[in-house]
Amino acid sequence: MPKLTNYHVLDPTNVGDLLSSPLQYFDFPGYSCQTQDIRNFDPDSVKNSHIIIGGGGLLYKRFLPQIQSLCTTQGVGKRILWGVGQQSYGCDKSVLDPPFNYDAYTAHSDLVGIRDDKMPHDWVPCVSCMHPAFDKPRTIKHEVVAFSHKKFQINIPGIPRMTNENSDLEEVLGFLGSGNTILTSSFHGAYWGTLLGRRVLAFPFSSKFFTLRHQPNLYIVNKWSRVRWRLSVLGKELWTFRYKGNIHSCDTKDWRQHLSKCQAYPQSLAECRERNRWFYQRVMGTLEE
Repeated sequence: MPKLTNYHVLDPTNVGDLLSSPLQYFDFPGYSCQTQDIRNFDPDSVKNSHIIIGGGGLLYKRFLPQIQSLCTTQGVGKRILWGVGQQSYGCDKSVLDPPFNYDAYTAHSDLVGIRDDKMPHDWVPCVSCMHPAFDKPRTIKHEVVAFSHKKFQINIPGIPRMTNENSDLEEVLGFLGSGNTILTSSFHGAYWGTLLGRRVLAFPFSSKFFTLRHQPNLYIVNKWSRVRWRLSVLGKELWTFRYKGNIHSCDTKDWRQHLSKCQAYPQSLAECRERNRWFYQRVMGTLEE
């Protein structure tokens, strides 16, 4: 039986990474399927196998050597990129100038679908939209909730909070769905909140926030600063403690002024699912060529 291997990041501390494999949502009859962490890529393991790279923000310099190796190793069958996206660090749209170099990552691929809208190649949003948990109705309980990336945290007193370190999708979606508006520094927090029909105000730290088709309103962060405790006496700093985990925070003082521009996209779930079903048919056709 031919092999089909999906390479992406399997980070147990990031719920978005865990749910971004197309093998979780689509059947590939006639193929022996497996998932591998792209960070532990072994060239010998992909021989005599078709490969899918994605999803997630794999179009990032850290993963370029692995992707280029996957796409050039001899003895590999079809090479497919599914729902991958760019990631260049920056807080505003200047991070998109100059334009991202997709060719460095997509060369030698047989089929490419990227989650970034209005960019080269076919638009294919993160496949996690296929999860059946999105079909469950959820009641709004709060005006606003905050869902943070574990390293870029939104700290506003009095607002319910959660981070993407929570690996239980039901809990995450229940939390996101409990808010009328979601404040988030997590890409998947913005994406999933939109799929739930909620309004989203995103606090960007990389280019991926600017490439969503269903754009959240953006709170442009001046600077993300590493969180520290400082002990000072008479204005003299005596001791500084950095939080373990490289946690950053930002100024949020006028966030309420941005809420009126947040909008919901009630059609987004159906649109994203239909696009992934369309791409699946293209994948099956490519595998059978």
